[in-house]
Amino acid sequence: MAQWRKVAKAFALAAGGHISQKEVTILREQIFSENHVSKSELDFLKEIKEEAETSVQLLDELIVDCETAINKQ
Repeated sequence: MAQWRKVAKAFALAAGGHISQKEVTILREQIFSENHVSKSELDFLKEIKEEAETSVQLLDELIVDCETAINKQ
């Protein structure tokens, strides 16, 4: 099976390279579902932000929230 990062990235970027509010909401729910944010998850968010043609401001906010959570751990 393909690596989870590649599969998740393909889904996140599927809508013409745009990351929407709906996608960010799903990402947030999944990342914070275990009350622990990993560096790998943060790196993934930064990767899709970099590769996206466009994204909503909520993605930037999610990245900041993840950075804050990691710094508190």
